[in-house]
Amino acid sequence: MNSGVDEAKLMLKRLVGKFAFFFAVIYFLLAFAGVVRLAQGDHVPLSTWLLLIPAGVVFVLAVIDGINLHRFSDSDRLGKLWRRCGILTVSGVVLLVLAVLLVGGIDS
Repeated sequence: MNSGVDEAKLMLKRLVGKFAFFFAVIYFLLAFAGVVRLAQGDHVPLSTWLLLIPAGVVFVLAVIDGINLHRFSDSDRLGKLWRRCGILTVSGVVLLVLAVLLVGGIDS
């Protein structure tokens, strides 16, 4: 019976990694949209790029932790990884939202 609870905890910890993957894809799409806007001749504020770069670094670290969450099953290692992955993912989302708010939306 205890192994079922442990399996559920493992699945929830790995779910944090899946959220990191999901938000990293959203980051990639928004960064690509910014590059497309530049290619079309639109103005993208420098502050947006200054927020997108750290967000990208944070998402890369979160994805690495997310991959490691799916590779390992050691409870001590997973305990550290899922917290770090969650904090990095939330930090990246905050930076991403700030960047989008500064630019006024992608299609403004």
